[in-house]
Amino acid sequence: MNGTTLKDNSGAQRYELMADGQLIGFAQYRPAGDAVAIIHTEIAPEHGGKGYGSALAKQALDRIREERKRVIPACGFIADYIGKHSEYADLVADS
Repeated sequence: MNGTTLKDNSGAQRYELMADGQLIGFAQYRPAGDAVAIIHTEIAPEHGGKGYGSALAKQALDRIREERKRVIPACGFIADYIGKHSEYADLVADS
């Protein structure tokens, strides 16, 4: 989504979606060796239904790919997003 940026807040172990300096939502993660487990995704209620969740998922998965890591989609939203966007299926860590 145009106008959004993804910030890796490693201290809080979450990817944060920002727009105009405002936190729109986040994806909580845990490092897992050469993978990243995304365990929870949340968009602020006032921003729901506007596509920010998909933007967050896409940008987080793109970041994981850039870092040459795999993803463990422990969050149902992220798992569903990957299921609908097969271009990310190769990122899923073997279980």
